[in-house]
Amino acid sequence: MRVAWPEFALLDEAGFGSYEKRALVTLAVHGVSDAATLCRDGDIPTSKIYAAMEKLSRLGLVEVRRSRPQLYAALPPEPLVERLNAIARERADAFADASAGLRAAFEKLPHKLKSSEARVDLALGAESHVKRHVSRLASARQCVRSYMESGDIDAIRSQRDRGFDAMKAIARQREKSGVEHRAIFGFSDRTAPRLLEFLREFAASTRTLSGVRYSGEIGHPFHVVDDDTVILALDHPFVGEGRFASLLVQDRALAGQLIEGFDALWTRALKDLREIRAWPRPQRPAT
Repeated sequence: MRVAWPEFALLDEAGFGSYEKRALVTLAVHGVSDAATLCRDGDIPTSKIYAAMEKLSRLGLVEVRRSRPQLYAALPPEPLVERLNAIARERADAFADASAGLRAAFEKLPHKLKSSEARVDLALGAESHVKRHVSRLASARQCVRSYMESGDIDAIRSQRDRGFDAMKAIARQREKSGVEHRAIFGFSDRTAPRLLEFLREFAASTRTLSGVRYSGEIGHPFHVVDDDTVILALDHPFVGEGRFASLLVQDRALAGQLIEGFDALWTRALKDLREIRAWPRPQRPAT
């Protein structure tokens, strides 16, 4: 049986084992099949097929027909994918609901560093920056202050295009927890169009922010989480992605200094991009 298995790689990320994936895809080819046929055409060991089909049935991804031999029926593609999406949402919601207990468990672990010492974590590359550091904004318990520029926009968008939407995850948790999250977007005449495009693409995530303002670039993007954790982004024009690293620093004194600077910038920042004369306007058609 010829199947382009890389096209079904998303099933691996959804938490399905190799035999479960093969059984689901092979059954989709046959429509209705018994276990022996699935084993033969899907290259699945006989000892694994019944456990795989039981899981798929329990998740509502296949239908079981009580007969001799027992038969399995595939769902049509559209309801099958809808069910897969529902399962993914259920798992994400369940994990989010249980994350408070997980956070408490991590916080109870013994720490080798003294409380007076700053803890620093280095993330190399845009992917690690977004997945390891920016995603930490979703775990805030009190408040978040974010100053973002073009490097942040590029890094967040590139990871969204690869399947990891940090903005959506942060917004979802923000809606549940009610944590205050204010953001200032810095830009120049050159980067203003990219900022506008970003705001349009991520409108569903940014509209839940507690407040948004705009300011001229100062060149040092950062986030402050819960008055004690700081994320400092590092960019360089000679690096392909621009964002080559970020530092996560747990230091209340540093966080306090950045909060003071953020609050001062907030009072001077613009509430509406249209207040800027240099903001690009649509070209009028020639007459």
